[in-house]
Amino acid sequence: MKQRYDTNAKAHDIVVVRRQQRRLSVTGLLMILVGVLAIIMPVGSSFAVNFLIGATLTFGGALAVLLALLLRGTRSFVWPMLGALLPLCLGLYLLFFPTLGLATLTAFIAVVLLITGVSQSILALAMRGFGWFLFSGLISIALGVLILAVLPQASTVLLGTLLGIDLISTGLALVLINAALTRAF
Repeated sequence: MKQRYDTNAKAHDIVVVRRQQRRLSVTGLLMILVGVLAIIMPVGSSFAVNFLIGATLTFGGALAVLLALLLRGTRSFVWPMLGALLPLCLGLYLLFFPTLGLATLTAFIAVVLLITGVSQSILALAMRGFGWFLFSGLISIALGVLILAVLPQASTVLLGTLLGIDLISTGLALVLINAALTRAF
């Protein structure tokens, strides 16, 4: 009975993925393009990522502070305010100290790459036949380890370059999965 369930589940997964084939291909090609741009301009892309994240955290934190101020005078004021100040301060840190923030952000990205790589690899092994997705996951893991090994000296160039490589490998995996699905059906 379990094998029948596994077969039905795999068939369902394939149907869902087939419905999204065009989006899969377009997303993959866009990821490859953005990855190439990030590699061509590593310092600029590193600082752009730093600025984007810093601005987002600052804006979100400021909105959360305003929301917390609405609770002023209540017993619930302290925790929302503390929760609002954390992203606000982190965002301001990234904006006002971009080089130091970049080293911190690069370490954070390394951890995200490790987690993403492990999850992609587990998914690829569970679905069997998605070797390119496994390859992409292993690249993400390798990039995460590499980033942690060379911090903080190369953080201004490293983030943009390695992020570009990861985007290219993931985009390539999506394009190749789409090609395999097209041949299979």
